[in-house]
Amino acid sequence: MPMRSPHCPGAASRARALGAAAWLTLAAGCASPPSAPTVVDWVIARPRPACDPGAPPEAMRWAIERLLTRGLVDEDSSGSIVPAAAQRYEVSDDGRVYTFHLAPALVFADSSPCVSADFRRALEAGLERTDHATQAWLLGSVIGVDRVRPGRVPDLGIETPDDRTLVLRLSRPDSLLLRKLALPGVSAPWSQRSGVADWDGMRGLGPYRVVSADGERMTLARFAGCSWGRFGGSDTLRLRFATNEARVRALLRAGRADLLWPTPPGMIGEALPGRYRWERRVADPLRFLLLVMRADVPPTSRPAARQVLSHGLNRADILRALGPGGRDLGAWISGAPAFAFPRLDTRAVNVWMSRGRFGRSFHVAMAYDADGMGEAVARELQGEWSRFSLSVELRPLRGEALAKEMLRGRAQLLLVESQALFDHVTAELAALVTPSRGPALGAFRTGWRTRAFDPWLAPSAAARSPETRLAQGRLEEERVALPLARLPWSWVARQGGPVAGFHPHYGPDLAPRVTARPSSR
Repeated sequence: MPMRSPHCPGAASRARALGAAAWLTLAAGCASPPSAPTVVDWVIARPRPACDPGAPPEAMRWAIERLLTRGLVDEDSSGSIVPAAAQRYEVSDDGRVYTFHLAPALVFADSSPCVSADFRRALEAGLERTDHATQAWLLGSVIGVDRVRPGRVPDLGIETPDDRTLVLRLSRPDSLLLRKLALPGVSAPWSQRSGVADWDGMRGLGPYRVVSADGERMTLARFAGCSWGRFGGSDTLRLRFATNEARVRALLRAGRADLLWPTPPGMIGEALPGRYRWERRVADPLRFLLLVMRADVPPTSRPAARQVLSHGLNRADILRALGPGGRDLGAWISGAPAFAFPRLDTRAVNVWMSRGRFGRSFHVAMAYDADGMGEAVARELQGEWSRFSLSVELRPLRGEALAKEMLRGRAQLLLVESQALFDHVTAELAALVTPSRGPALGAFRTGWRTRAFDPWLAPSAAARSPETRLAQGRLEEERVALPLARLPWSWVARQGGPVAGFHPHYGPDLAPRVTARPSSR
């Protein structure tokens, strides 16, 4: 079959601008690994994430995974897709065959060889999951993926003709395929020690390896055998997980942190001790704090209830509660005009209460991450709605209970920190629509089922953009989710300490990649 030159789609212009600005600021600390052994103490104001590379997307777990392994291709800080474990790749002239040639002598951090079959297993691993369908949607253009059912995997268009070659055959061209393969967990292989199911048993391709993982601490060391890429960063990373704000403040006062990220919501914007400083950068794709009003759980299954809740909010008060951690909206869907957030309107609340025949009140439960930005506004929202005699039960959750509620729970409302999987309008919409069959995509479920976006989101659809103005207008009408604010990446760094890089998609980067462009034989 005729082949064309290796294909590497460019990133959106704002991604390039953000990445270029970040690298101009940080180039001195990221150009190459330090000559003397260095250690970074990284404090994480979250519980330690479960070791599950196929779990729903989650920023904190992704940050750790990107330190331990990468997939066939990678997204650099400018938003460009570059080779990673695949030294080079080729795309057929009709866009239906992708051939990846692995870097020579690939080894996992346990010294075992990494071959093309490991990447095939990584690609297939998430297709049968019953908690979320993210992998199946991302790989929907691969032959056979649309026929995968729990317990039944048909022959797929994934071939391994030899140990260094992997071939993907598509049912239709997919111009976004490389961007999807660059996401953490999609094509990244692991070598897991038998009988060990925690982080200390997982071995990836580097640039770091797990030395120990015990309770609230993890230690990572640079993987000397990582031969497929060059990375900046320190020799040793010491991770400490601490959800208690008082404890986090004590660690800063004692000077025992080089990086604090994610930060406790109660600390956003407060004065910092010693030589610490706040860092804030725009995320790309944009991150939002969403209020999800589930369309499959009464009473929010009724449009009238969603209208009541929407018009019972004063968004200015919400932004004040978020402080510097939240910013005004602008457009929600890329390419659309500014989002028309519903105004606080007592008359509209009363009208919709009457239309919905709710009587004088109704009750809903609202779930959110107890350590996330939802914690900063949950009580503010509860107070706003109480003025209209609406009863809102708060459910702050962590860990497995939080993940289960987000995808399978029965709470009517969710507060979610949401970021599209990649910089394209189809990824923005996919998180908001529950498929007609199977589990939701991404990390939360809206319960909203519609065929309106099938031409762009269905497995057989081409990777093209819908009319963004109409798409956002439909979201404004349905009220299955409200973007309360844009969320920048925010973290605390020690002045003069080890410099972390920055990636607009993934936040602070402790292993910034020194990239090389695709090559061909």
